[in-house]
Amino acid sequence: MDKLLSPFRQSKLLNTLFWANIFISFHYALIIYINSSFLSNFFTETQVSALYIIASLLDTIILLNASKILNKLGSYRFTIYAISLELLSTIGLLVSSNAFLVAVYFFIHVFTISLILFNMDVFVEGVSKDETMTGEIRATYLTLTNITIVISPALVALLVFNNNFSYVYLLASLFLLPIFKFIKRFKRFENHKIRHFKIKETLSEYIKNRDLYNVFVCQFLLQLFFGYMVIYTPIYLQRYLGFSWQQVGLMFTIMLVPFVLFEVPLGELSDKKYGEQEFLTIGFIIMGLATLFMSFITARVFWMWTAVLFISRIGASFVEVSSESYFFKHVNEEKSDVISFFRVSRPLAFTVAPILTAITLEFIPFQYIFILIGAVMITGAHYSLALRDTK
Repeated sequence: MDKLLSPFRQSKLLNTLFWANIFISFHYALIIYINSSFLSNFFTETQVSALYIIASLLDTIILLNASKILNKLGSYRFTIYAISLELLSTIGLLVSSNAFLVAVYFFIHVFTISLILFNMDVFVEGVSKDETMTGEIRATYLTLTNITIVISPALVALLVFNNNFSYVYLLASLFLLPIFKFIKRFKRFENHKIRHFKIKETLSEYIKNRDLYNVFVCQFLLQLFFGYMVIYTPIYLQRYLGFSWQQVGLMFTIMLVPFVLFEVPLGELSDKKYGEQEFLTIGFIIMGLATLFMSFITARVFWMWTAVLFISRIGASFVEVSSESYFFKHVNEEKSDVISFFRVSRPLAFTVAPILTAITLEFIPFQYIFILIGAVMITGAHYSLALRDTK
C-alpha cells in the first residue's frame, strides 16, 4: 500500500491529478463494457462494428490534431471543454431513443474521452519531474484507473435491468461533475511550447527511433486486444453462451483484478531492477496463450470462463504498465505530438479490430476470432525483445 501511495506525496498537483483520474476512470469504466451491448439495442452486430470503425477514425483524426487544439486553447480550457462535451454525450446516451442521435452521441463520447485522457497525460508529465519515479508514478496512475475498472462491472451488474442501461449512464454522468473542481487547480498551469503534430515528421521520429517504434507497436497490440475484448466479449458471453449481465459483471470484476495486483510492483521493479523488456515479453505470451484457449471453451461454465479471462489479464497488466513506463521514460510533456501519436494507438486499434472481425466472421464462426487475436498477441514478443531495455 505504501508503494501505491508514495507518488501521492510527490506534489499537490500530482495528488490532484490522481484524484481526478479516479473520477474520470469511474466514469469511463462504467460504460466501456456496456457500449456495444447498448448499441445492439438499436443496431445489428455489423452496424455496431461499423459505428466503432467510424468513431475510431474520427477519434484518430482529432487526436492527430490534439496538439493544435492544445496550443490554441491551453491545457486548462482544452480539458474543461472536453469534459463538458463528454458530459453532454453521456446524458445524450442516457435520454435518447432515436438511433441516429444515439450514434452521434456515441461518436462524441469516443473522441472526447480520448482528448481528456490525452491531456491528463500532458498534465502528469508536466508535474512529474523525477525520471527515476516514472515507473512508480505511471503504475500508481494506472492502478488507480484499474481499481475503478475492477469495481465498475459489479456496479453495472446491479444497475442493468432487462437490458436497460439508463442507470449506468446516469451514474457515469455524475462521476464527471467533481472533475471540474479538480481541473480548476490547473487554471494557471504553465503551458510549454507545444509541438504541432505533423504526420511526416512525427512518423519519421518513430521510424528513426526504433525503441519508440517498437513500444508503439507493443501499445497498439495491447489496445487491439482491448478492442476485441471490449466490443465482442460481452456480446459473445451474452448472445452466444447465454450468460446474464449479472454473471458477466461479476466475471469482469474478477477478470480485472490483475491490473490492481501487479502494476505497482512491476512499475517499481522496472525502475529499480529489471527494466520493462522482460515483463512485456512474458505478458504477450500469457495474453496470447490464454486468448487462444478461449476459442475452445464452448460450455457455459462461469468459473472456467472467469479463470481464463483472469489469466489473460495477468498478461495484459504486464504489457500495460511496462509499455507505459518505457514510453514515458523516453518523452516529456513538450513532445505532445509524440504523446498524441502514442495515444492514437487506441482508436487505431479500435478501427482495426472490428474490420478484422467483420472479415474473419465471413469465413469462421464467432468463437474462433479468439484464435486470431491470441496469435497476434504472441507476435508482440518479437517487438518487446527488440527494445533496448532501460536496465
